Amino acid sequence: MHLELSGIKLPNPSQADRNIPVASKGHCTAYAVLGEGEGYRVQAESHLELCNLLILNARLDVERIKEQAKFVWKTNGRTKAHFFDALAFLKCGRRIAYTVKPERRTLSGKFVEEMRNITRHALEAGFCDQVVLVTEKDINRVDQRNAMMFNAVRQKDPEAEAVALEVVAGISGSASLRDLTIKTGMAARGYRALIRLLRSGHLVASTHQVISPETLVQLAGDAQ
Repeated sequence: MHLELSGIKLPNPSQADRNIPVASKGHCTAYAVLGEGEGYRVQAESHLELCNLLILNARLDVERIKEQAKFVWKTNGRTKAHFFDALAFLKCGRRIAYTVKPERRTLSGKFVEEMRNITRHALEAGFCDQVVLVTEKDINRVDQRNAMMFNAVRQKDPEAEAVALEVVAGISGSASLRDLTIKTGMAARGYRALIRLLRSGHLVASTHQVISPETLVQLAGDAQ
């Protein structure tokens, strides 16, 4: 449930099963708001975790994300627990659990073997449909930058988006975001509305690149 003060809706609380430490001497901690509109708060125990959350948030097939998701199982009469760094709920109904670690933490093989055991229990228990290990090598910097931009236009602007939709309806082939923004006649509001159309998948970039005013975009249905 969100609070509303003077028409401003505050983000919904984090759904994490545990809170991360407020600060750490060995790595950064982060807090962010994801989702649509007022969104929901999330917490990350490292910059790598934050990057993964942002990229998941930008995926069109992800409905919502729960961070620090607790999985409990029994083995040899003992109860054990593991906190996955993220649990993505896909629109198709599947759930993917993510564990995020620096590459150096996986080199000895001990952590990977431990995760294989946890994965087996998680899949057998129906906690998730897949477990994915993410390291810094899996973070695409273009996707990361674009995910940050998509999250920055979380708030809707119905008037500007309606104008942007009218403008892009006339696209033949591809056009730059700069030219489309000029056609909206709404300056920054028009640009943000166009970025929201990219976020929603209505528009797609012609090439995989960090989105900028010079980026060429086209209607999703015209993309090959």
